Amino acid sequence: MNPAPVIAAAACTFPSGPTLELADAAVRAQLSLLQRHPEYIDQAGQHCRGSFFPIDAPFNAARWALLAKAALEQLTVSVEQALSSVVWRRPCVLWLVLPDADRRPGLPHDLVDTVMQSVQDEPFRWDRIVPYSGGHAAGLAALREASDYLSIQPEALAVVLGVESGLGREAMLWLDMQSLLHGARHGHQSRPQPESYGRIPGEGAAAVALTGRVPRGFGMARLLGASVAEEPITHASDGVCTGAGLTRAARTALEQAQGYGEGQVCSIITDLNGEPYRADQFGFTALRLSSFLAPQWQRSLPALASGDLNSASSVAHVALAAYTARKQPATARQLVLASSDDPLRGAVVIGAPDLVHNLQETRL
Repeated sequence: MNPAPVIAAAACTFPSGPTLELADAAVRAQLSLLQRHPEYIDQAGQHCRGSFFPIDAPFNAARWALLAKAALEQLTVSVEQALSSVVWRRPCVLWLVLPDADRRPGLPHDLVDTVMQSVQDEPFRWDRIVPYSGGHAAGLAALREASDYLSIQPEALAVVLGVESGLGREAMLWLDMQSLLHGARHGHQSRPQPESYGRIPGEGAAAVALTGRVPRGFGMARLLGASVAEEPITHASDGVCTGAGLTRAARTALEQAQGYGEGQVCSIITDLNGEPYRADQFGFTALRLSSFLAPQWQRSLPALASGDLNSASSVAHVALAAYTARKQPATARQLVLASSDDPLRGAVVIGAPDLVHNLQETRL
């Protein structure tokens, strides 16, 4: 078996956690930064809330590009600290994860071109940029592709970047019409009640840099398993989602991780965001995976701090898992689960890096 890909560096930014270190603190404290939306008013004439940066700029493609550059700037510093100047001599490939405009109305028409252009001039000198579109699970699908690429080119640097800022007026309206916007009121009711469930939309960006070879003791974490699957029952279906697709993806990733040694899952990072559909899915999945879980396993819900980051969420969750991996025991595993509005489901297993043990001092 090939060595596990190493997560050499990571970056994450959202309103209550503008850097990876602060993002980790915000998730642990469940600290959010919610504001009234400056443009969208629901059917009852009330402003809805979102998690977005307090900058005076419209929710257009340029804003997405600004977030992408901010995440890559953070990643550049992190990569240089991990790999020094060696990184600039490695082939660099970027997987750019953005929403699927066919499934999410209201996105800027020039989104892909604008963001692609903004990342061209970054110091990584990309050999190739791979555009990747999808929802919450798309980032994990891109990570799996990056891992497969490193099995062929272990010396390369594979970067996965996810960006999200879908808070324009039309995008908010679409969420409202799907009953997915938390707190929105519907005017056709005699006494409008706020939507008790649904998501609070957020904006942010995250990036993860993987490589196949680093000096022993370097790197944040190891990617021990990655898998995707299709879920037959989506949010738009009539039936109850029992997590068949998510379970399949998670079980495959966990079985891959077993090839790198014994270990149990001590933490599950999931994209639960207030929707009953996702809660049902996660509950059934966790029950089926009980044999892989440590007795005192914990659940982490980053959306409580960041809002729903949609296409950037799974990359952000992997970055957060990698940040804490060095503090975990060698046999501890972190499982990142990603659902989506579309049928795609994803799962990755994060493990601690290979550590260099201190040698006993010998005096002559």
